Amino acid sequence: MSVAFFAVAAIVAIWSAVKSEVIRRQLVDSLPPQFQDYDMSRYALHTYALAPSTSLPQQAEYMKTLYGWCAAALGGSLGFFAAGNIVFGCFVLIGVFWVAYQTFKSWKTYRTNCELAVDQTR
Repeated sequence: MSVAFFAVAAIVAIWSAVKSEVIRRQLVDSLPPQFQDYDMSRYALHTYALAPSTSLPQQAEYMKTLYGWCAAALGGSLGFFAAGNIVFGCFVLIGVFWVAYQTFKSWKTYRTNCELAVDQTR
């Protein structure tokens, strides 16, 4: 059973990484010049992906990657628990809580951006 959890976690993590890279490449031209190289754009992605100036469909796609990271971390934690490795399972579970908290904060930002867009169309 642990192999299934790890396999699902790996698939979701790979999907999230690829999707994040696609979004980064879409946004890199709209970043300020100091953030347009590969190393710096990786660090600026989160801030600019959820900026009000970024289109809502791109923000929604970025939120999907964050949900994917949460699912991948949870799958990894469940895999460790199913394998009987309680210590690593607990460490990864702490990571799940941290990723979920960060995703929730991002979701609130995304929701605010959606409300701003609705208010601007009125």
